[in-house]
Amino acid sequence: MIRGNKKRRGQSTLEFVALMMFLLAAFIVFQKYIVRGFTGRWKGIGDAIGQGRIFDPNKTIECAANTFFIGVPEVWYNQTCFEANCEPACLRSGRNSAGCSACITNCQTPYCN
Repeated sequence: MIRGNKKRRGQSTLEFVALMMFLLAAFIVFQKYIVRGFTGRWKGIGDAIGQGRIFDPNKTIECAANTFFIGVPEVWYNQTCFEANCEPACLRSGRNSAGCSACITNCQTPYCN
């Protein structure tokens, strides 16, 4: 009786190991499909958040609001233009000069309104 119980315990362990190896092999075989499924789901969520607009690093314009500078309230401008042309001068001037406001006005684009 004791010997039979030990054999069944060994058989249960062997069955458990075989089941785990089968599941691991299934995950390895279907890895691409699983990753594509997750990627597609994340893309769908991102598109829903972006209201149908798709990010393209070469064409997407990043807009910012005029919140740090005094003189031109609630003006939306192209942030890349501002960082390239205006930011160093505005930081030196204390972020409140008329030059910063003029530069923000020059970086305005109809895509940011």
